[in-house]
Amino acid sequence: MHWSLAIAKDIVERRKEKEHVVATGITPSGDIHVGNLREIITGDAVCSALVDMGVEAKLIYVADTFDPLRRRYPFLPEEYEAHVGKPLSEIPDPEGCHSSYADHFLQPFLDSLDILGIKIEIFRADEMYKSGMYVDTIKEAIARKEDLLRIIREVSGRKVPAEWTPFNPLCDACGRITSAIVTGYDMGKEEAYYECECGNKGVASFKGGGKLAWRIDWAARWKILGVTVEPFGKDHAAPGGSYDTGKRISAEIYNYEAPYPIPFEHILLKRKEREGTKAKVTAMSSSRGTNIPVHEMLETIPPEILKHVISRVRPDKHIEFDPGLPLLHLIDEYEREIGGIGRGVAGKIPFRHFITLVQIARGEFQFQLPELLEVIKRSGYEVHADDAEEMEELRKKAVYVENWLRKYAPQNVKFELQSALPTEEIKKLSVEQRTALKRIAGELKEGTSLDASAWHDKIYEVASATNIEAKEVFKAIYVTLLKQPSGPRAGWLLASLDTKFLKERLEAASET
Repeated sequence: MHWSLAIAKDIVERRKEKEHVVATGITPSGDIHVGNLREIITGDAVCSALVDMGVEAKLIYVADTFDPLRRRYPFLPEEYEAHVGKPLSEIPDPEGCHSSYADHFLQPFLDSLDILGIKIEIFRADEMYKSGMYVDTIKEAIARKEDLLRIIREVSGRKVPAEWTPFNPLCDACGRITSAIVTGYDMGKEEAYYECECGNKGVASFKGGGKLAWRIDWAARWKILGVTVEPFGKDHAAPGGSYDTGKRISAEIYNYEAPYPIPFEHILLKRKEREGTKAKVTAMSSSRGTNIPVHEMLETIPPEILKHVISRVRPDKHIEFDPGLPLLHLIDEYEREIGGIGRGVAGKIPFRHFITLVQIARGEFQFQLPELLEVIKRSGYEVHADDAEEMEELRKKAVYVENWLRKYAPQNVKFELQSALPTEEIKKLSVEQRTALKRIAGELKEGTSLDASAWHDKIYEVASATNIEAKEVFKAIYVTLLKQPSGPRAGWLLASLDTKFLKERLEAASET
């Protein structure tokens, strides 16, 4: 049983609701990365499992666009120091391509959710506040301030300053939502009076003129949106942490049952700084830049693979995400257990083999589609060049491969088919290795070709006849074709090459 179904069954047993709202969300303070995606994938999997059980359920996403910019992150220009403390929705886009800072980082992620096929209802926190959705919960929090203080002290053990209020006003002079102190309220007019560090005194409407403090905001949101299920990082689930506090606030202040919690472990980034070094494991962070944005990852691998990488692991287990060779191994696993990637002939060609085909078909900088089609045909696959959909599937898969090779592939996966005979390297081959190459060349006839399996058997056959180890024959082939002692699966490589070219190259190598 998949973990999502087990959780869905437990939700149905424990909760009285007939309709469920599964909530997810993030603060778009920087690139929304693969680590952030775990929350969405977890929520989507559980929501889908509920629907499969015949339960009414929907998935929502709350973008915390009204949260302040905490500090000037390393990727921001110096002038953004002036925007620290302002809501993300009210700060200009650092690159000038979206309506706000928040949308600059949020929109690529929302586009990625479309590519991933995740259906989700979007709520922007700034719009929720400005529309008045929070007004009643703000008034309730202000009226119950002493109870809130008690709950926070009892659950978290924190000492709250005497001037603390549950409502943080947005200063209409400096634009910050972190630097004003409330001096009074007019509950009838639904307004707060404040004094700001900048020297301004003003009035903040409960309708977009400020926001609730984080732990109160979370509990208020549950009631406003009718949230019944929510995945969140394990740090929020720590004893005395955000969820424990929110659960008490939700029950005692808002008379609402806190959602069914799904704490999850984080996705850690595992990468080598350079070839030959040990891979380092680091926490993914938007602010520190130690991450891979979701939209960039989806330029490199198909969406079904990215979903598989995350959904295959139970939420309570951490994931070490290495986009290099370990990711390629996971793609192999997906193809074995679930199916091919792409439709038509694209889905029949293993991703690992496609890596070989694309590198053979490369022009000066990247693969050429006409040449790629010829290479695919030589590998034994039937290609329908007049089928536009099939051509697009092949092109898309080739682009994934090209991008993965360029960004994440280790050196031992990369190769370049040599246009000229690598004479100096071939001179280092033994007499037996050259004899093996000559034997192979002698059996090649123009117009005929072997498939990958037949080539594999042929190499072992030639090795036995030449009285050398098969690995020496493999090495001779790689040196002759790629100018390196190793490479992709030799059967796939040889089956992909033009017979005339291969015969001439092997003969030339054997006579060098």
